[in-house]
Amino acid sequence: MAVKIKDVAREANVSVATVSRVLNNVPLVNEETKKRVQEAIKKTGYKPNAIARSLKMQKTNTFGIMIPDITGPYYTEIVRGVEDICNMYDYHIILCNTDSNAKKEETYLDVLIEKQCDGIVYIGKGISNELKNKMIESKVSLVIGAIHDHEYAIPSVTIDNEKAAYDITKFLIDKGHRQIGIFSDNDHNALVAREREEGFKKALREEGLDLPREWEKMGDTNILGGYKMMEELLKEEKRPTAIVTINDEIALGAMRKAGEEGINIPKDMSICGFNNYNISKWVRPSITTVAQPMYDIGAICARMLIKMINKEKLVSKHIVVDHEIIERETTSSI
Repeated sequence: MAVKIKDVAREANVSVATVSRVLNNVPLVNEETKKRVQEAIKKTGYKPNAIARSLKMQKTNTFGIMIPDITGPYYTEIVRGVEDICNMYDYHIILCNTDSNAKKEETYLDVLIEKQCDGIVYIGKGISNELKNKMIESKVSLVIGAIHDHEYAIPSVTIDNEKAAYDITKFLIDKGHRQIGIFSDNDHNALVAREREEGFKKALREEGLDLPREWEKMGDTNILGGYKMMEELLKEEKRPTAIVTINDEIALGAMRKAGEEGINIPKDMSICGFNNYNISKWVRPSITTVAQPMYDIGAICARMLIKMINKEKLVSKHIVVDHEIIERETTSSI
């Protein structure tokens, strides 16, 4: 037979209302009584009804996380940051893998709202106006991680992607490279990719450097995508001396294809990655890349969301964290 709250009250020799106050952390119970109730809960094995409690408190202590791909190292680090903060504050998470599919994103948003999640962290390549408007209309607390929406309508945590791409391109220019290509995302809704492309092109423009169309390749943002983009580049009559890729997976695939064709990295061609995945320092040659604090992005998102749920004022609605150029073995001076 299930233990009820009145059984705890009887064991602790207090009222049901007092037990309820202790369970809900209402600061009207003295320490001695609180301790007695907690001991009674432990002795009786009482488990609060989570549904009834959430209805009364109008909180479920649940966060929803929407991410494009749980297998991607970029996203798993962000999720880990969210999860660790949630554990500290007794929140649970519901994880939704969207595959960057608009229909899936809308479906999962409906599910998370139906589950009465206290807040949602959205992580992706970009956010459509349709999804953004639906999120705002839902009235649920929201934070966007690793990107921002075009109008900065929703609180966000990200790096300055344009500046980061600018910096890595200038890094190559300072090493003497004047012929530089880029491997990017063929998803036209990927705001992060577009910002990184703009930073790359800005650095070239400032130096008066050309970007031939054939050095600008678009593809999937995984190892196979990088492999195929390098395969296409190597068909061109003229090749760049350096390539900027918008993530380390693309860089890995590009390096693999270059190696198969007898191209020495970095002697014949320098390659830069982005995001500083853990594997990037272990492959040979190790990858020069842009590091961003992915775990911290997730943790800050969670802390912001908790503040919003508790009606606390945010110091800033849009937080930009630092990036860093990590020089390794895939780049050299010419």
